[in-house]
Amino acid sequence: MPNFLDHSRLILKRSPLAIALVSVGLNLGMPLVLAQSLETVENITLFNRAEASYQIEENGPAANITSNQVILGSGNPPPPPPPIDPFGRILGCAGEPLDNYSGFLVGLYEADGPLQTEIGALLTLDPLTGSVPLPPGVVNVNEENANPFDLGITETLGDPDFRGQFNFFLQPGQINVGTVYILVIRPPLGSFLDERRIQIRITAVAPNSFTYVANALDGLPLSLDNPTLMSQEITVPRAETSALVIFTTAVISVCQNEAIAIQKTADRATVEPGGIAVYRLGIRNHSTTTLENVEVRDRLPLGFRLIEDSVQGIIGENPAILETQVNGRDITFTFQEPLPGGTPPENNPLARIVYAVEITPDALRGDGRNIAFVEGDRQDNNFTVRDGPAVYNVGIRNGLISDLGTIIGRVFEDKNFDGEQQYGEPGIPNAVVFMENGNRIVTDENGLFSVANVLPGWHTGVLDLTSVPGYAPAPNKKFIAEDRTYSRTVRLEPGGMARMNFAVTPLIPGEDE
Repeated sequence: MPNFLDHSRLILKRSPLAIALVSVGLNLGMPLVLAQSLETVENITLFNRAEASYQIEENGPAANITSNQVILGSGNPPPPPPPIDPFGRILGCAGEPLDNYSGFLVGLYEADGPLQTEIGALLTLDPLTGSVPLPPGVVNVNEENANPFDLGITETLGDPDFRGQFNFFLQPGQINVGTVYILVIRPPLGSFLDERRIQIRITAVAPNSFTYVANALDGLPLSLDNPTLMSQEITVPRAETSALVIFTTAVISVCQNEAIAIQKTADRATVEPGGIAVYRLGIRNHSTTTLENVEVRDRLPLGFRLIEDSVQGIIGENPAILETQVNGRDITFTFQEPLPGGTPPENNPLARIVYAVEITPDALRGDGRNIAFVEGDRQDNNFTVRDGPAVYNVGIRNGLISDLGTIIGRVFEDKNFDGEQQYGEPGIPNAVVFMENGNRIVTDENGLFSVANVLPGWHTGVLDLTSVPGYAPAPNKKFIAEDRTYSRTVRLEPGGMARMNFAVTPLIPGEDE
């Protein structure tokens, strides 16, 4: 027979009009009431939990058992549990308070979309009635429980430690398994800081705690101490003095989502075996801090060979030292000095890499596609920032005997809607046309453009309407296929020429088109 050790515990809440003495014992698992109330009881709440330990045989393992908590009450029902409060603080890239929080908004939204990663409706929060218990040292800066909350209010609280803090009070009914919210930190217009979005997914709810997973939807880490932490599971106790903390550190940093950018161009659109092509890489620091250990990885097309003596590095207007490593078609350029950064990021100098390649006969078997990536380390928080791929396509022609052709065209204002340019219909300068391979073409001062050394076959060009502000594709009364369209398809014969015209018309004020 197992021996049970009585570890029953009793918590008794009494009203001013009633005094009760209640004791609970445990004998072979059966509770026994030894004494009860001496006076008329109006409101008594009993919390009962039993603990026992036993041992099987003389040298067997010991086991401990704890029962579930039983709550017995009389009179009025107990008050509902207090709201649960997610609180935190907004800091800069390196964990420093921002100079000014005016205009920063922090909002809690319902999640939408098939993956629940899109912003839905703004979460409705009930106004607070009376004071709500908070953990020691925590102050409610959102007294009206506003959503979204304006961080500029914290500038007026008088205590520097409150600057950038925020909190929301959620009712217990808003904490359910499967519920997903999105926390949005929105900087003011014109700020060099980017918006942050963090998904909060509740995965478990227990009587005394609940668990949720925080996922960064913007690609930035969740912790300043761990630059690779993009998702985190957190369990939070649900007591009267506990709060829902969005992160274990309760700190969210706002920074630049795209701290570095890379672009790649070349001095020609097509090459032939035996020729030389010059590539240019542009690296822009979009952050407010210096970038260290900046490394560019470049993969040349098949049949392209680097001329190592041609490599040059420039930061702003000053030469920069580069370390170059070649491994077959893969080239790695490493800047030996950091890329400067500051406020505003638009004033950061452009870093450039220029190099030449020799075209070998193997290039005829390749696609002429060049790919480059860049990465570096932020000096303020040691986060690694990346960008890419930057892609540039070069056409490969056979050489002296070629079947390549030419595409010519123009972008003009069509006044009579016939698709042809007549006298008095001006060309549109600096209009941009994109070809199907990604090549970008810009018209001259008369709206004309041409592309030489184009492979025969079907080709498509698309007019970039953002390059012709105030204009829209013109209707065509003679050729319905070109009626109000901004793309053109032509068939180029071997060694031939094809025309690709784009007719536009001024937008009429008040029209949506």
